[in-house]
Amino acid sequence: MKLFHTILYIGLGLMLLLFGFNKFIWFLQDFDFSGYPEAEHLFKTLRYSSHDEGPKGYLMHFVGGTEILVGLLLVLRKWVPFALVVLVPISLNLVAFHLFVNLPNIGPALLVALVNGYLIYKNWNAYKPLFRQKT
Repeated sequence: MKLFHTILYIGLGLMLLLFGFNKFIWFLQDFDFSGYPEAEHLFKTLRYSSHDEGPKGYLMHFVGGTEILVGLLLVLRKWVPFALVVLVPISLNLVAFHLFVNLPNIGPALLVALVNGYLIYKNWNAYKPLFRQKT
């Protein structure tokens, strides 16, 4: 089971590194948004800070940088509970984007969210002090 968890940590970390660096260099092909104009419009707005291609926006760089940081922490197995909590809003937004505007491409988003949720569950003892009640 320990090997399985190590594969999950490293696999999720490498996936985040790949997609994080892609937000700076754009070496991967974008998802096919054919038939989903809302998804294409929103994606281009996030990527370029407008719906037209032009100067790059800041938001994708911020998300990409966060993905790179979390990916490195997971691969190196440093501050794992912190990294998993930082990833929660990103993974929820990935699922929401695909759920509401681009359902056919939801697979990678669901994978990230499910693995993130499972790893949080496996590290739950690290989060218990956050929920302790003072008497």
